[in-house]
Amino acid sequence: MQVRRYEAASMHEALTKIKRDLGRDAFILSSKMLKSGNLPRMEVTAASDKNYYGMDRDKAEETGRPDLDIFASLRSEVDEMKAIILGVKNGELTELRETLNTFFDTLGLNKKDEYGSCQSRVYYHLISRGISKPRVCKLINILKSDFSAEDMTDMDSALKIIRGMITKSIRVSNNGTNGKRLIAFVGPTGVGKTTTLAKLAAHFALDKGLNVALLTADNYRIAGTEQLKVYANIMGLPVEVISGKKEFEHALTRFADKDMILVDTPGKSQSDSDYMEELRDFLSLDYQVETNLLLSMTSSLDNMLDTAARFGVINYDNIIFTKLDECVAFGSIFNVVDQVGKPVAYITNGQNVPRDIEKANPAKLANLIIGNYSGSRFTVQRFNS
Repeated sequence: MQVRRYEAASMHEALTKIKRDLGRDAFILSSKMLKSGNLPRMEVTAASDKNYYGMDRDKAEETGRPDLDIFASLRSEVDEMKAIILGVKNGELTELRETLNTFFDTLGLNKKDEYGSCQSRVYYHLISRGISKPRVCKLINILKSDFSAEDMTDMDSALKIIRGMITKSIRVSNNGTNGKRLIAFVGPTGVGKTTTLAKLAAHFALDKGLNVALLTADNYRIAGTEQLKVYANIMGLPVEVISGKKEFEHALTRFADKDMILVDTPGKSQSDSDYMEELRDFLSLDYQVETNLLLSMTSSLDNMLDTAARFGVINYDNIIFTKLDECVAFGSIFNVVDQVGKPVAYITNGQNVPRDIEKANPAKLANLIIGNYSGSRFTVQRFNS
């Protein structure tokens, strides 16, 4: 391995020098700001894995060294961090340096011992579960700073500790038991608002014995309105279609004797800013409204985070994750709640009404996110219907 140290005025200048001297496949080991002088300077240490360990592939295999293909995978992780560095300011480089150091510690590149090896396996397991790389590094950084090697005798013990971290970080709502009787469901098209509303209507009316009414403002989908009417008829619940804020207020007056009023809203793209403003005005009432944002687990993480951010204009209270039955990895749940900071109310895991919905439980969600690890076999824990 060739290792070189560079001084430069910016990361862009350093990367230019590294590419010139070590080639396009070079990677960054560390970076730090230099305090000497009037102008800001930075020190970057880079390396090239050409002739890794100073021997060819056959020699590496004979001595038990990591294979070059494995190292190429690690190098791709570093390349992503290099791309991130190009877009940041000098003041953020210290944080990035710490992240890089954590990354190398995580993969056992700074410490060739069993402890580092355990961290590396934990890292790749959490990545396979869909947890974002920065959050994985953050979790493992806490793991190695707050716990000793004796606390992590194997993979299972390390994951048990991380499962506990995630459990503590997930907030859940009290699911409508805080005196709010007007509950609205919002979200983009196709996330399952109508089906989720019907499941909760059955829960409150049939299981809890509450006096429930249903409202729908979804005038864009005739099929959706008819679907809700069918559910309401089966459960013997009143349902009304409303087309504006005034009709909404009048309906609330008519249903003043109800214990619970559930409101379905139109599903439109979160990119429609006019719709978002209309929805915010629609839900701005003299009544106290509990608003739940539904996010489908079949969506990408970027799409879920964008949806959560854009629907933020209505200041929703809780998140409901839907369609868990259509997924195999659930790390996005942790990614979203960690970034958005909202409590989780429910999860849904199927189309069956009134079943296939469950109150959010931090420990169960953490189990779902982490999954099980046994040797080289990964298994998934799902919620029971």
